[in-house]
Amino acid sequence: MSSTNTSNEPMVDLMIDAFRQQLEAWLPSLSDRLVPVGKNLLKRNAAQLQTWASLAAAGQLTKDEVAWLVRSRMDLTRLTALESAGLAQVEIDQFRNMLTKATIGVLIGRLTGQDG
Repeated sequence: MSSTNTSNEPMVDLMIDAFRQQLEAWLPSLSDRLVPVGKNLLKRNAAQLQTWASLAAAGQLTKDEVAWLVRSRMDLTRLTALESAGLAQVEIDQFRNMLTKATIGVLIGRLTGQDG
């Protein structure tokens, strides 16, 4: 596990940018606190996301399967940091949905040749 994540960084950066745009439209007052949380979650999952993107590019996963995997990962990732930030469950769900949507959008964009 001594490899670096440099190959994943552009993909994660695109996801973070897409997420930041959604969050600033939804709740700009908390954007400064929540973007780092989303970034941290994406960086922790970058290797898995890259694996799914590679499998999909090789035709071993469909776009729907990639989307399902991302949603499942986001559901499994308990966003306790958001709860401690004082967000209600509905807001936490919206946060997770925005992060999931941004992640899926970038992954599918890569598969269809429409990066960012």
